Order: sequence, then C-alpha cells, then structure tokens
Amino acid sequence: MSSSEANKTRPEGDGAHPKGTRIRHFRGYWNIENTKEWVEMFTLKRMSAVAIGETVGADPSTVTTWLRKHGVRVYAGLHRIDREPPRISQKLNQLLGGGPEETMKFLDERVWGIFASQDGFEQLSTFCKFLKLPLETGVKDVAHELGVHRSTILMWTQGTDLCYLARAADTALHTEAKPGYKLLPLRLAAGGNKQQRWIQAPTGIRSHQDILAILDQTKPLDETYMRAERFGISRDSVNEMRPEFLAYLLGMTVGDSGKEGGKQVRFASMRLDLHLSMKEPTNELLGEFVCLCANSLGISMNRVRDKPPTGATRRSKKPSAAYRWASESSPLLAWMFFVCLGLEWDQLTSYDQVRMEWILDTPAEFRKRFVQGMADSDGTVRDYVVEITSVPNSEFVTRLLHSLGLHTAYARDEDGVPMRTVVKNTEAAHLPIFNEFAQTYRYKQLLDIE
Repeated sequence: MSSSEANKTRPEGDGAHPKGTRIRHFRGYWNIENTKEWVEMFTLKRMSAVAIGETVGADPSTVTTWLRKHGVRVYAGLHRIDREPPRISQKLNQLLGGGPEETMKFLDERVWGIFASQDGFEQLSTFCKFLKLPLETGVKDVAHELGVHRSTILMWTQGTDLCYLARAADTALHTEAKPGYKLLPLRLAAGGNKQQRWIQAPTGIRSHQDILAILDQTKPLDETYMRAERFGISRDSVNEMRPEFLAYLLGMTVGDSGKEGGKQVRFASMRLDLHLSMKEPTNELLGEFVCLCANSLGISMNRVRDKPPTGATRRSKKPSAAYRWASESSPLLAWMFFVCLGLEWDQLTSYDQVRMEWILDTPAEFRKRFVQGMADSDGTVRDYVVEITSVPNSEFVTRLLHSLGLHTAYARDEDGVPMRTVVKNTEAAHLPIFNEFAQTYRYKQLLDIE
C-alpha cells in the first residue's frame, strides 16, 4: 500500500492513525490549541495517555505533558476504573438529588428537634455534590474536587460515614409517621452524629392519648424495678403507674430542678440535674424517686458526686452540701419540656408560663402526680396552709388544684404579681399534695400539723 493510500484510510476529524502506523510529528508541532481535544479524550472518553498517543501520533510522555498544561491531573500508575454507585437507598439518592435545601425542608417536616449546624449543612451539601459527579470521575479526582480525603469517598461509596442529616433523612424516608406526629430519636451518640431507637412523637399534646402513645413506644430500664422495690411498688404497679411517673417528672421540671440543654447544635436534647439539700435526710429518698420516674421512661438517671456548699449556702451559719442526681442527655426530655409544657425554644419555666390546658382533661391521678412534683420541688408547709412557689404559673396551678377538689386554693399576689399558690392544710393533706412514696419532711410536717 502506498503512503497516499494509507492516508486515505486514516479516520478523519481527530488526526487518528491506524494501529501500527503511528506517524511522529516534527518537534514543536503540538501546541495549546491542537491538544485541547486530548483533555476530552482523557477525562470523558477515559482514554489512557498511551491510547491517546497511538490515536494522534504522539509519544505518551508528550500527551501527559500537554494534559498537565491544560490542568489535568495525570500521574504515573493511574488506573482508569469507574467508581461504583453509592450504596444508599434509591429514595435517599432521589431526595439528596434535590439539594441540601430540599433535604432540610423534608427533615423539618418529618423529624422533631433536628437542626442543621454549620458543619452539618456543609457536609450535607458536599455529599449532594458527590452524588451528582459522574462515576467516570476517579476517586482521587472526586476527593480533590470536593476537598475531602480519598478514604471519605470510599466510605461514602460504601454507604457508611454519612453525615447526621443524611442518616436522619434516610430513617425518615423509610419510617411512617401519623398525622400530627414527627420522628424522635430516643438516643444520640457521637455528639448527635448517630441516632438510635426512633419513635413517633406528637408535635403538640391534644389529649391524654398522646401521652399514652409515647409510653407505648418506650420501655422502663431494668433499674426501674429495683428502685421501685425501695418504695414498696411492685413490678405490675410500675407498669400501671408509668403515666403518673411521667406527670410527676413534668411537675419537677416546672419546679426548680435544674434543666440543661435544649436547642443543641444538631438535635434538641436535655438533661436533668437535681440538687437537694443534705439538711433534710429525706431528700435522698426524694431524689431516688425522681430517678425512678425517669427510669420508667427509659431515661438513665443516677446519683452522682454530691455538691459542696456554694454561694449563699457556703456563707450561711451552717453551710450544707447537697445530694445530687443527673440524667443522661435525652431528646425525650427535651420533647417533654418543650411540647408537654408548651414552651418555645427560647423560653424558661422561671419566666414563661406553661401552656398545658390539655392536662385539665387528663385522669385525676395524672393531675395529682403533676401537682405533687411541683409541691415536692417548690412547696412549703405553713401553720394553716401549704404554699407552692409557682410564679409565673400561679393562676394555672390554682385552676389545677380546683380541678382536684381543692377549692380553698388561690393565687397570692406580691406587689401586684401572683407569686404563690396557697391551699389550706386540710385539703392539701387529703390529696395528698406531697408524694406519699418518698414521704419527705414536707409530707411529715403536713401530717403532723393536720
């Protein structure tokens, strides 16, 4: 075959040569313009430098030199292997394909108490970009494009090490929630990056059935029954009294028990930190009863190191330390504080009224335990009356006592502000207004006077 005939058989358009008939071009032939197509051949067509060289009639070293001049990352030993599709559900892939804003809108609608931290939103945005990159783009190039380590790309491909927003979205996509309910994790791990034991929680309390729905999805801890024995409460009675334990814990929460947490960086979560003076030995039993109530909801709470005298207590004539108990940080406690008490994220029980009209329609035992929780926390026995420091909820607590038949109850004003709820000792003792299981010093004082 003559050289002219060989040229006729050469494919047109890209300067290609039949295999085995490579023509070497003169020095200086290649330039920034006539090598532009090499970038597409390398990145999109996935051709190696050797294959490009054979096609266009150039040494592989020349090809790699000009590819680098075009900004393409080329290195020795590069293997052009397509990435595997990420091992995530089709539903999650479709949701994340709409972008981070669409994903956050979905989470707000389906998950209670979830928030996008700055890092979390950036991680979600990066993962959404990762899903849109073509599989032909190698791991190293993807890592460089997204600004993450190659090991992260490999874990994302395997469907592991997902950011907490993507994890929550995947759970919400595969878990149904009733109308008026959202999903709530009972446990958080790794600072909220991992969520465990999801339940459905109402976004507002409309009736006592909403409370029972929560209890049906939670399970008492083993220590619940051991603590109950200390108060003479049988195992069967524990299971029957779980709504009352929740009501008592709510009452303590409205009172002066310490609440830490709230709207956290990733998830709403809260812990109880209870301090009770050692001047009254019966306070030790009261703290254990509060732990029993928390444990019955599946929330861990235990005695921790006692608190030494501080502040005004340390400067008093007889400084007294305090018994102390602390719970785990729990999204369920945060839900109880904000949904059951009807508070907003930036509100506190010390300054803001609770919105709990729903409790007036609950069984009498539920209402009684709530009142007992408040009284054991903030009650005082006087010669003829019991006072509950209930600002800013004095009028509400008065109505609650009236609903229980304590008709002598009224809100006492101080400087024109209702500060305390007052009720006669005879009615308070008949309820009883203080917890009959722990039988604290207040309970005994009331019985002695009455």
